[in-house]
Amino acid sequence: MRRLTSSEKDLLASIEQQLSARRRTVITPDIVEQATHLVRSMTDPRPGLHELVGPVCTTSDIVAWLGISRQGINKAVRTNRILAVQSPSTIWYYPTWQLMANHSVIDDMSDVLGRLRGRVHQLTAASWFQRPLEVLDQTTPAQWMLEGHDLHTLVGAAESFATAEERRPSPVPLFDPEIQATSL
Repeated sequence: MRRLTSSEKDLLASIEQQLSARRRTVITPDIVEQATHLVRSMTDPRPGLHELVGPVCTTSDIVAWLGISRQGINKAVRTNRILAVQSPSTIWYYPTWQLMANHSVIDDMSDVLGRLRGRVHQLTAASWFQRPLEVLDQTTPAQWMLEGHDLHTLVGAAESFATAEERRPSPVPLFDPEIQATSL
């Protein structure tokens, strides 16, 4: 058996504290099974951010790549010209697929992101760009844009996805907070 990390020890101490603060209770095998299931689901390895949205870079990387200020990056994110995902530690990351070799951002991003922003969680939207879609001939939205296919079809797919998410939102994907950014 391995040694527990400090955060794992903290979890056990918190459980012990909760049990100690109550009157003696009867713990049945069913309760043990439910608690085990809960702990397993909370501690199972999570995918990395890059597995959900593709390789990412940091704000300082994208500032250097595009040659604009942090304020310019923030404005581009607010106006749907750049796709960004905020980590639980409030650090912003940017999928690198949207950055072009000529130090620009892929064209027409605002048309697609405009259909998703405010209707779909940012991480759900970012992972949508990496999912092959039947309406796009099993191509991902990111690849569809990079290959210069019909924008109208992609905007329609984004609108359909956002509408479906508004009706029945998907759970926001969880990811490992240890994020490995790609250097540009």
